[in-house]
Amino acid sequence: MTAPTAEKAPPGQTPFGRAMGFVEELVLEPRAGQVAAFGGDEVLLGVSAPAPDNALVPTLVAYARDAAGAWSPVWTMPYADEAVRVPGGFVCVRRRQGQSLVLRRTGGPERVLHHTSGRVLGLADRPGTADVVCVVGVADASVRHPRGLFAGSDAVWSDGSDLSLGAARRPLDAWRVLLLTTSADGAPRELPIEVPAGRQLTGEAAWAGAGTLLLGMCAQSPGGVRRFSLLAVAVDGEGSPHGRPLDFEGLDLCYPVQHPRGGSVAYLGTTVPSGDEPPAQIACVLDGSTGELRRLTEPGGLWQRPAGWTRSGKLVCTAEDGPRRSVHVYDPDGGGWTTVPVGGSVLHLRVWDEYASVLVSTPDVPPALDVVDLRTGAAERAETTRLPPVPGRAAHRTQRVGGVAGPLASWLCLPDDGPARATVVFFHGGPFKSWTEWSWRWNPWPFVAQGYAVALVEPPLSLGYGAAVGAGWRAWRTGIAAAAAEQVRMLRADAGLEATDLALMGGSFGGYLALATAAELRPRLVAAHAAPLDFVQVAAGSDVGWQWVREYGDLAAREADYLAQSLPRRPVLPGTRVLLSHGVHDGLVPPTETLRAHRSLLSEGARSEVAFFPTEAHPLSRPGNVRAWYRWALTACADEFRPPGTRPDAGTDAGPAAGTGAGEERW
Repeated sequence: MTAPTAEKAPPGQTPFGRAMGFVEELVLEPRAGQVAAFGGDEVLLGVSAPAPDNALVPTLVAYARDAAGAWSPVWTMPYADEAVRVPGGFVCVRRRQGQSLVLRRTGGPERVLHHTSGRVLGLADRPGTADVVCVVGVADASVRHPRGLFAGSDAVWSDGSDLSLGAARRPLDAWRVLLLTTSADGAPRELPIEVPAGRQLTGEAAWAGAGTLLLGMCAQSPGGVRRFSLLAVAVDGEGSPHGRPLDFEGLDLCYPVQHPRGGSVAYLGTTVPSGDEPPAQIACVLDGSTGELRRLTEPGGLWQRPAGWTRSGKLVCTAEDGPRRSVHVYDPDGGGWTTVPVGGSVLHLRVWDEYASVLVSTPDVPPALDVVDLRTGAAERAETTRLPPVPGRAAHRTQRVGGVAGPLASWLCLPDDGPARATVVFFHGGPFKSWTEWSWRWNPWPFVAQGYAVALVEPPLSLGYGAAVGAGWRAWRTGIAAAAAEQVRMLRADAGLEATDLALMGGSFGGYLALATAAELRPRLVAAHAAPLDFVQVAAGSDVGWQWVREYGDLAAREADYLAQSLPRRPVLPGTRVLLSHGVHDGLVPPTETLRAHRSLLSEGARSEVAFFPTEAHPLSRPGNVRAWYRWALTACADEFRPPGTRPDAGTDAGPAAGTGAGEERW
């Protein structure tokens, strides 16, 4: 990708030549993450660019089509990660030394429209105009310090259950909604909006017509249940600054996609779990004039997520179906869906006119940027990731597990240059995620380069396997971990890998699964990063504790259910080597989870090691830290795995494959 890169590691720091060579290329390549904006013959690609100071710099890279039809980069804006299309250019958010809204036109100088010390939470272009609305979160000391009790301190005070460590680090107590015009100079107009008591803005904004603005809101009950709704605000005329709350029974609305001509806004609707029923996701369209919400019937049970509108008024959605995230187009008039073929799995896309700018990848092909004609499927390549060829091959294998409705799957990545020396299993985070696309962090190919087979397991709750969701909801240990262990056994048996040494690895939910399946699978090595282990402690202390309450229920009333699914005592056999790691600034899973687990594992006879990263939050992302983690994990594999044919207990820890067999699909 076209963006600044960091320097390579010092000589002598790569003990596993080919494997660490691939890691080196991986951590230095700018990571394409999203299509930030799209319009006309220009695309803004959002990347995370490694910097010499071991940081990742959010960067926008603009690509334009020339007279010959070829795409090439035309400008770059570091420290920027969000943008919207306006007539003749883009309005971008630059987050450095405060935050600025910058108008950038290709071939012309940039112009700062507004600078704020608050945090820009969201942008939305006003249909048919050169205006942009901007939602800004600000810290209001008078709100945080009631009656002046905390004057002179930096305390962040709250009497509500929605306080989080993230909010304490970067408090937001009030919101400003600004309307900027890009066609002339002048200060932005501040809209007089009052948020209903007990609710907060999320930063999401969309126009339902030129005069009606829809703002995302959330509210949290004292018990921790969080709901997402909308606030409809009349921008012009004599509309009340209080706006009109829009609540929908049994449904949360998020991620708005406004119609380019206004009038309608599409949302991702998530059903509110009732009883023991798991949630589902539905594409919804809100009529701005009537307030009527239309729920679209999804084809084949796929969870559709709105992504854009075509000029002809068709809604473009993405949905995961097994090994890929695909593009589907809905015709509101005819009520039918069509699937648009793209060159891989969709990581992210934006729509303009009858075209989509699509970031595609697969587990064995890094991201590429295509511009796709949604009517014909014809694609133009605008950019590709510059990485060496992967040192192996990948295959997607469907799996049937007893007691789980519908199919599951795993990927198997094998080295090209001979039989696998050992098996490394990766479990993804989430849990509502999958292995459909290239991974910049949990990448299998450095391990494949070292001669290992790598299994990428997709257990219940993985996206793309809707029928299996019920088997994992509220049953992480008894449902998901049990199925995941069976998937590993099946895959190893089908691939002839039963006699190889085994390692289990994962981050967050995946780290939990690595430890939760260890007693049954008997690996020689376990690596878990930022794993939630004691569900009571995690739910009570996490910044997203409301997600735990949504799944497992009220913490006080259903504490036994939380404990039943938590990691049990002695999860690994004595003598097992365990690598634990955590970011000190993690707000999703308290870092004390890893510290407590390390001490407990040592007392139970495991060979546990722990690494804390003072500059990381929940994911491990900084280039130097990722490089060090791979070096640590690869060294541990080399230490623990025996040469092929010398393992004394070969074949004794893998039970017979169960279920109804597996099928293989190649890309």
